[in-house]
Amino acid sequence: MQGYTIVSLLGMLLVLAFWLGDYNMLWNTKAIVATVYEVGLRDYYFWGLCIAPSILSHFVTVWGHYFRADSVFQQSVSRVSWPATLSAEARKAKRLNQISIWEKHDPWWGYTVKYWLLAFIATVVNLVWFLQPVAYNIKKALDKGDESALVIWGSYIGFGSGYAAMGACGMILFLVLRRSMLHAIGFTYADLLPLHRGMGLAIIFWSVVHTIGYMIEIIGEGALAEEINFDGTTRGPQNIFGFVALFALCALGILSLPYVRRRFYNFFIWSHRYLTFFTFAGTLMHYPYFMTWYYVVPSMCLFLADRFIPKIVQAFSVAPDVICSYDSSSDILTVVVTSKNRLEPLKPYYPGDYVNLQVRSIGEIYHPFTIASYWAEDPYSMTIYLRTFGDNKDSWTHAVAGLCEKGSGPTVVQMNVDGVFGDRLHDYLCSDVMVIFAAGAALTTFMPLIKSVAAHIDVVQSSTSELQNTIKVHLICTFRYESELYSYGGFLHQITHDPRFTSWLKTDIHVSRPNKIHSRDSVAASHADSHTEVASQLSPPIEVLSSDTHDRKIPHRATAVPSNNKGLYDDRALPTFLNANSASVSTLHATRDLALTAVMLLIPLALFIGLRFVSLEGNWEPYGWYWCRTTEIYDQNMTNKCMWNYTMTPGTLQIVLASIIGYGLIYFARRSTRKAASVARLEADGVDDQVANLKSVLANQQILADGSIQFKPVRLDIALAIEDLITNENVGVVSTTNEGKKADKTTVVFVGGPDNFLDSVETLSKKASWSVEFHRETWSP
Repeated sequence: MQGYTIVSLLGMLLVLAFWLGDYNMLWNTKAIVATVYEVGLRDYYFWGLCIAPSILSHFVTVWGHYFRADSVFQQSVSRVSWPATLSAEARKAKRLNQISIWEKHDPWWGYTVKYWLLAFIATVVNLVWFLQPVAYNIKKALDKGDESALVIWGSYIGFGSGYAAMGACGMILFLVLRRSMLHAIGFTYADLLPLHRGMGLAIIFWSVVHTIGYMIEIIGEGALAEEINFDGTTRGPQNIFGFVALFALCALGILSLPYVRRRFYNFFIWSHRYLTFFTFAGTLMHYPYFMTWYYVVPSMCLFLADRFIPKIVQAFSVAPDVICSYDSSSDILTVVVTSKNRLEPLKPYYPGDYVNLQVRSIGEIYHPFTIASYWAEDPYSMTIYLRTFGDNKDSWTHAVAGLCEKGSGPTVVQMNVDGVFGDRLHDYLCSDVMVIFAAGAALTTFMPLIKSVAAHIDVVQSSTSELQNTIKVHLICTFRYESELYSYGGFLHQITHDPRFTSWLKTDIHVSRPNKIHSRDSVAASHADSHTEVASQLSPPIEVLSSDTHDRKIPHRATAVPSNNKGLYDDRALPTFLNANSASVSTLHATRDLALTAVMLLIPLALFIGLRFVSLEGNWEPYGWYWCRTTEIYDQNMTNKCMWNYTMTPGTLQIVLASIIGYGLIYFARRSTRKAASVARLEADGVDDQVANLKSVLANQQILADGSIQFKPVRLDIALAIEDLITNENVGVVSTTNEGKKADKTTVVFVGGPDNFLDSVETLSKKASWSVEFHRETWSP
């Protein structure tokens, strides 16, 4: 276990201990009213046991985020090749052919073992939050007479559930961070997102129980008119705000259902944001107690940093303009992002990583897409393929396609990038056999993985004379139209013709529908014209700059595919992350990231702590109006004013300042990058011009449709494909009916594509007689 993982784990344990013991530390301190408005022991508990470990763990996680990707990936990819003399027992002893127990999925729900462990911990913490205050006051309820028992129990259940709801509010944001202490110890965003939804349900549940409990007390005491009103001398207004918060919370839950989230994504995002604001603001007004921030400030600080810092880092790194090209025959949009100049490589990205893209002219929402390119091949650019779903005229990708097809060739579009993000885990390479089912654009998720495996196998086989065994991969992909093949033509051609791929990779390609352009010749002509048009805009010959080292650029010529493919790839090196010096590039980006994170977190937090030391009590002498004198005038009206002041001021100003810093840094970064890019374009010429570089990268993505990519013009029969894998003795897939093989082979099945495709593969896999570790979802977003 690496150092940063240990620190993150200790930080998480400290925060967990604070959550479990906070009732005794914060609520049972026998404090008088005055201590609510003064810094005291409760603040020091909060700062030392919750804020400090959360912030420190985040810094360590950010640093480790850059290096863990490289170290874990290098360690994992090294397992795809091993000496032929190494026995199965020796491989097992080194865990070279078995998936970690924590990464295994259950056969019913499809979640990992580590997910269920975290879900169990979250459930226990929720129960502790609820039971602690109830158990502490149970003797009071039992001592009451029968006539008031229901009222008393309603009161304590209402208090305990409200306490649990606030605790869950503090936990829920931790579960949507793209970089947190949980990721540092092995959890992924895909692991945590379902738990985030579950925590949302817990908040709704506790809030409803809280409301019912206190309504039982209020009605039982006949105090409905006194407790539910707009009279500022009672708690009536606070309870009205509580109902507002509850209604906003329930609406938030309803609008987060999968049906709404999947079909009306933009509406879901905006409603999620606004309803969250109304829920939290209503909660603060309902229970104006400064300790409310104890459960929200740590996760809120990290959430703001998580949403701002990756955007700022990329704003300093990537060019403000991207090049895009839309192929209407396949409904595929190709987007190429480059560094702001060809002197500084992009932040290293690894197989399965993704970025969020935003086009301001279309909308403010960021949309996630898996990176299809291989960083080591060209550290200065990343390529993303977008399936536009041409039949859906209201989709975001359709709107982007409209911008990209305005010109006669590749088009320059202003686009903002947020990321890179990824699970940073590659435990699935601890297997003998990998089966990949990919439908359409889901193929892009696996493209860099396949390239990285090929590069490692090539390096090992060229550096040793010892006979090597390698992982066996079966790629089964299906497309709607033949024209889709040519959007990924360069990749598909190489993996089906280059012996460095075909020796361990078997590819089965299906096309399920006739082309939009029905003639193969017309499709080929269309792609040939597109390829020629791109090339004609450049100074010949076309060159794509790739890198063996951080500072040495090696040009590779982009050539058309000859009719005779023999020897086409023999003289092209397969680049690796080590050769591209990914570790030193990560150091550069990590240093910048940490500096920005420190500004984003520490300055607003200093304001929050400083405001806790400021006395907000006082009066307005000329008018004799006492603003906040609770320590001297203790009535409900004065208490409401003072508690709202002390509750709202520190946390609200902290969030406002953090947001101002975040938006300010984004504006400065984008403006400086745009200015630098403009200067670079003026100083450059020919192939060195930024736009020409972008177009040359795009030109090398496609390959002529000359019939060299073989496919089956039939719809993929998933059941038949699985049966072929099981019955073919040369495939190596483990069948439960093949005695003696189950213990020696580890098979992983990945599936990517639309939900109905995922469901079909999962259902048929469970029915098949094969022993596999099934991943219903890929590691992509």
